[in-house]
Amino acid sequence: MINKFFTELIAFITRYKIYHLIFWIVYISFWSLLLPSGISWKRDFLNSMIFIFFHIVVSYFNNYFLIEWFLFKRKYISYFSSLSLSILLMCFPLAVATYRYIPLTDESIKSIWTVDFFIPNFLYIFFTVLLTASIKLFRNWYLKEQTNKELQTLNIENELKFLKAQINPHFLFNNLNNLYALTLKNSDLAPDAVLKLSNILRFGLYESQKQKVPIEDDIQFVRDYIELEKLRLGERTDIMLQVDGSTFGKMIEPFLFINFIENSFKHGANPTLGKSFIHIRYQLEQAGKTIRFSISNNKPSVLNNLDKDKVGGIGLKNVQTRLNILYPNKHELKIADEKDNYTVTLTLQTS
Repeated sequence: MINKFFTELIAFITRYKIYHLIFWIVYISFWSLLLPSGISWKRDFLNSMIFIFFHIVVSYFNNYFLIEWFLFKRKYISYFSSLSLSILLMCFPLAVATYRYIPLTDESIKSIWTVDFFIPNFLYIFFTVLLTASIKLFRNWYLKEQTNKELQTLNIENELKFLKAQINPHFLFNNLNNLYALTLKNSDLAPDAVLKLSNILRFGLYESQKQKVPIEDDIQFVRDYIELEKLRLGERTDIMLQVDGSTFGKMIEPFLFINFIENSFKHGANPTLGKSFIHIRYQLEQAGKTIRFSISNNKPSVLNNLDKDKVGGIGLKNVQTRLNILYPNKHELKIADEKDNYTVTLTLQTS
């Protein structure tokens, strides 16, 4: 209730520019304390109000016209010349108002039309203009920074959505090929494959829309994928999935690991290898926030002569881009491309 009241109050003040009025009341009060007349605090406040009125005129003229006309266009000489002239000209009506409305001693009256009056008041007005201009420029900078941050966040979100849109069709294409191979053989395993694929697509349809999912759901998604691959590969490939540590309370962005797993099945379960292996391991720290994922597989010798960048394809590039966005300076990706084995290790420092 209290938070709502203050929120509505701030919105009201902002909408009707009441913060301008509040600022000037405080500023006039400051000057009334700085230059007391010795008569009464009401007289001091009235004197300061008359005095500061001319400061206000120059300040708004500077903020809404001179800054826009000259300073923002980098016409510095024109800006400072115009500002100096404006302050100097405002000193004349200030002198008239001082003479007519502010109680002065005989000595003070004599000094109004002298340098002793114009120089201090020129500096006083300049100080007010400098203060209000600084507030305006700081506010403009702050609003610009906020806008840039919002645009950056929006761009990141759009880029992540685009990357996910690339991941899902790529993943679906591979698995439909697997299912197609089973149906060609009239395999009794095809219905189970359809069920596994259904679970996988359900995860991709609903969970991929979330920023983060429980890591146990993501691991179950990987298990379903592995089971689907086992139906296709049979006993030809030694597949192992190991999870060390508790998954309780740990969250992760969906589809971070699947590209590495797809690549391992694509290359590590190649028919030219004969007996092959794919070993997947999750290491979850009990107390800390580190998640370490590793996957290793053997590879056919024909891949040894390929460009390493071509092995991962679009999936690996996507996951590297997502990691740079989601975990800047909080991830480490190591790829060990040895003679017969290919190992990927990804370490994440989660928040």
